[in-house]
Amino acid sequence: MSHGSTDKCEPNMTPLLDLVLQLVMFFMISANFVMEQTSIDVKLPEAVSAKALGPNADAVIFLNVNERGQVLLPPVDRVDDNDTLDNVAQVKNYMDLRRKTELLRTGPGSPGATLVLRIDSRTPFEKSYPIMQACRAAGYANVQLRAIRHSGPES
Repeated sequence: MSHGSTDKCEPNMTPLLDLVLQLVMFFMISANFVMEQTSIDVKLPEAVSAKALGPNADAVIFLNVNERGQVLLPPVDRVDDNDTLDNVAQVKNYMDLRRKTELLRTGPGSPGATLVLRIDSRTPFEKSYPIMQACRAAGYANVQLRAIRHSGPES
């Protein structure tokens, strides 16, 4: 005595496939935004002990500095096809504007974003130090320098 049909039941995989494709697209777009903030033209210096950003760094701003001491702007911040900030006054104005928009977004009591300076290893200190001072003057207290971890002596 049978209480059901003898047809074979197959699960509907369409919702699962939709979810997987949406996740793939989300991660592709997220990776693209991160890659826009970093410049491949900047050759980072090597360091014996370098650490990755901590997991609690939720707001991160990347600032790329080329070997001539120019700040390379990400594509979203470019105005009139100008892709570099050439002097300290421009850097200070840009960082002031970024800080003001950040404070509008997070509120005046927030700790602020982590500013990551990616300075080319060939940049002279005389050109990189004024950029660091301009960032500090704009109100960024949590500033980090990026480096590549040196693997040790070569055999």
